[in-house]
Amino acid sequence: MTTNKIQELVTAFMTMVGIPTTQSAEGIWHATIPEAERSFFNGFEQLSFTFDREVAEKHRDLELIAEGSYLLKRIVERLVGIPKVSRLFRLGAPEMPPIGTARGPELRLLTPGKVHYRQQVVFNFKVSFTSEDRCERLFSVLADPAKHEIYLKEGLGDLDPTQFREDPEPGVPIDESGADLLRLYLEACRQLESTIAPQVGEIRARNAGRFDAEFGRYRDFLEEQKRELLKKKENVCFHLYFFQKEEEIDRMIKDLETEHTRKVEELKEKYQLKVEVGLINAIVLCIPTIGAPASQVRKKKREGLALPVGLMGSGKQEVRPAV
Repeated sequence: MTTNKIQELVTAFMTMVGIPTTQSAEGIWHATIPEAERSFFNGFEQLSFTFDREVAEKHRDLELIAEGSYLLKRIVERLVGIPKVSRLFRLGAPEMPPIGTARGPELRLLTPGKVHYRQQVVFNFKVSFTSEDRCERLFSVLADPAKHEIYLKEGLGDLDPTQFREDPEPGVPIDESGADLLRLYLEACRQLESTIAPQVGEIRARNAGRFDAEFGRYRDFLEEQKRELLKKKENVCFHLYFFQKEEEIDRMIKDLETEHTRKVEELKEKYQLKVEVGLINAIVLCIPTIGAPASQVRKKKREGLALPVGLMGSGKQEVRPAV
């Protein structure tokens, strides 16, 4: 990685986490670390750094951020852990907007419409189950704000790259659906939670059985040790050092009880199930669509107006539900 690329990467990272940087001299940079980020920077409130090894050799108080440096490795690891969001634009002829609703047919006005991009989004999740054993499952969720529906399946999304491009068609607007996408993302998380619930219950039941079996064996061993000590205590009156021996046995019994408590906590930790749901990436799919954007449709619904749906052609007609 060249020095310029490293500098671009670190500068972008600093901007992303809200850390302003200033350059005081050739190759020397300074940053004021906000409290929320100080733990990442080992507690530093002020950080002076350089990307140039020669400058670092002249100024030993500077943090060198270069290939192989600890801080650069930390920054890269943090960036890798951030879910990636990308946007793709589908090729092909525009679609008609979805018009089905849960309430049944509605009065709609069909008018010549312009093409716009409506958004769908694919969320790819990784679910990790960690206990005595570890396993992972991958899920893909397609959220469609226009239909207010989500489609969940196991495995990652299998988009055909030949059907999409990275740039929009010139002059075609994008109907932003940020609030709807966020709502559908939360709904996707709830549906994903419901999907994995049976496996979570199965693992917990299996772990509970393993816990009981292992702890039962260990408890029997401790109880046997305790019975032997109590038996010795009963016979201690025949010992020359009666009180000293009794105190020693009481201490050993107490140690067994402490060991019992420690073993319970150890086995709980061993068989405790930890479930982590991580978002691998999100791919916003922009679908060319004819007619009014969803944001305009929602506005007209609130105003109680007929909903315009664009058609190819210049005709104008009113569609009513069949009687």
